[in-house]
Amino acid sequence: MKETRDSRLPMGSSDPVSFKCTCSANDDPSSGLVLLFYRYFSAPPSLQPTGTNSSSELAAFHTRLTNELHLGGKIRVGIEGFNITVGGTKNEIEAYITACISHWSFEGLHLDDSETQNAFFKPTSGGCACVFGGSPASVRVTTEITPMGVTNYIPQNWDIIDSLEPADFHEECWKDEQKILVDVRNHYESRIGYFVDPVSGAKAITPEIRRFSQWPQYVKSHKKEFENGASTPGQGRRIMTYCTGGIRCEKGVRWMADELDTREGDKICTLRGGIAAYLTWMDEEIKHGRKRPDESLFRGKNYVFDGRGSTGLMEVKEELEPVSSCHICNKPSDRLSKCRSQACHLILVICSQCEDTKDPRCCQSCLDLDTRSKDNQDTAANRPNPICLCEMEREARLWGDTIRPQRTQGWKKGSRQAGGMNIRIKTLD
Repeated sequence: MKETRDSRLPMGSSDPVSFKCTCSANDDPSSGLVLLFYRYFSAPPSLQPTGTNSSSELAAFHTRLTNELHLGGKIRVGIEGFNITVGGTKNEIEAYITACISHWSFEGLHLDDSETQNAFFKPTSGGCACVFGGSPASVRVTTEITPMGVTNYIPQNWDIIDSLEPADFHEECWKDEQKILVDVRNHYESRIGYFVDPVSGAKAITPEIRRFSQWPQYVKSHKKEFENGASTPGQGRRIMTYCTGGIRCEKGVRWMADELDTREGDKICTLRGGIAAYLTWMDEEIKHGRKRPDESLFRGKNYVFDGRGSTGLMEVKEELEPVSSCHICNKPSDRLSKCRSQACHLILVICSQCEDTKDPRCCQSCLDLDTRSKDNQDTAANRPNPICLCEMEREARLWGDTIRPQRTQGWKKGSRQAGGMNIRIKTLD
């Protein structure tokens, strides 16, 4: 297995962007796999968990299984379903899949053959338990399996969105120049890869949100743009969305559809299985000679929340030109690193030369804030972390005049009514 650089990032940084393989998968690069899958129990085919402790029982099942098989990963379960990404050797992963599909939480999915299993679990190579820091996996019971920040929101009508298979999504993108392509991911993810409209040549809309819980307010703030910008004479609006593995679109885009004023002929689509499924489909197309690498509508790399940092087309032997550039020297690069400031750790694109010879920070104010916090450690111990200038500017661009730039970071308790739902909001100091 490919060994990436040892991380020199400060303690306390969140998502890793590098790893070093120390398990048996290191002896055989093809023997490690990472799975990325989820299920909302209320989505077709729906499942009604029985028993008051179904979430804790489900968590116990995955805890026991990942411990026995020495898998690493992040597993979030709740009343609404599960969100799972795990890694291990090929044999360990195959045993895990076999055990999962016989569990009650997989009832009705009809994962009877390798094709349907691959479409659901979305296995990718290049990783193992080490991309999550090794075994055991992190298993938690949570209120939301991916935090959108809207209390108790469950789509009432799952059919309001057209969930397209990768081949259908690809074809649909060619049909209409007036459609809108929308990236539902965070801004640092879309920095290294995104879809492009093949008709207009335009890059997808990539919101400058830093976390998924900002998505609902982003939709509300840009509602008129979505309603007016996707119009085609004589037709309805056509909005096409995507995310990493599909889970954020499942709920977030249906919330978007509920929020927008709809009219006859409107069509909002999402990519089933996300970018991960699309890249797997493209790999198969390229492998069998049905498509060329340059026909992929996804350009660059797919950011992943584990030590691999990103993934791309496996069937492409030559290195593709990055769509991003080094934050320090501006040379083309898709190598991920992080701001070294203790209170930031914003994910950045940093080339290897600048990593070794520079002190990567997202902006000068981050370095200044770091210096200031060291000089005032006693008095600042219980204060919220200040937010740097580039993050203040991003928030200002994101919200315009509707919300003041933040001076500190961290969620505080608060709510805002929106269509009868409570939305956790960022309290501005």
